[in-house]
Amino acid sequence: MTEKELMLTSVRNCRRLDLYVDQRPLTNEELGRYRQMKAQRAAGRPLQYVIGHCDFMGLQLKTDERVLIPRPETEIMVDLVLEQLKGVAQNKNLKILDLGTGSGNIAIALSKNLVHCHMTTVDVSSEVVVLARVNATDHGVDDRIEFVCKDMRSYCAEETVQSQKFDLIISNPPYIRRSQLPQLPRDVQQEPRLALDGGEDGLEFHRLIIEQSPSLLNPGGLLFLEIGDEQEQDIKKIFAQRARFKNIFFHKDYVNTQRIVSARLKSI
Repeated sequence: MTEKELMLTSVRNCRRLDLYVDQRPLTNEELGRYRQMKAQRAAGRPLQYVIGHCDFMGLQLKTDERVLIPRPETEIMVDLVLEQLKGVAQNKNLKILDLGTGSGNIAIALSKNLVHCHMTTVDVSSEVVVLARVNATDHGVDDRIEFVCKDMRSYCAEETVQSQKFDLIISNPPYIRRSQLPQLPRDVQQEPRLALDGGEDGLEFHRLIIEQSPSLLNPGGLLFLEIGDEQEQDIKKIFAQRARFKNIFFHKDYVNTQRIVSARLKSI
């Protein structure tokens, strides 16, 4: 849908089709809301914050300034995971760890598609965890998702966590170089800095996750990470320094950029 259609369907609480089947004038209240939305967009507020939700893999998720707006590239990563786990998930109660859950988009999408999985999600922001839990409840999967409010650095280092062992770790961590943050588009700069800032080289969290994952995964467990533009070679070096993973593959996004890396922990 166009931006105008998205705003109008939100204002009228209707489907896109209804805008054309029932072309009635907006009520005064609806017109006021629509004008307010247009003013917010003109001021650079992200569309998903303006209308209060976004679509992720066919799921409508509440979004506001607390969370990073889910992107289509992340849908690719979830699809890759579902393809990888096809068949396995039908016969096994998978344990999956989602680091930096944000709106809960990854955890909720996986829970909707993998009926027997149990998700653990981690985010440092208590406000983010509240919103992710609301989204999970809206989609009826909150009973299969554990929400943890904690810095992923300390969480991954806990002995009790390392004793749990997961079958899959997935994350869309911050991956923008700190020096590049002021150069981001105006609307992107309004998203949470915590969800964008990947440290001096943009790889602070990738390095942490790749380093800690062998202690958290079952032998043969999978790791999926979203990465930034032109980070492929640096990610390869990080994996090479650990030598605990095999089957390291990079996957392209819709504009032919290497956007996702997947790997499997070696069986010992």
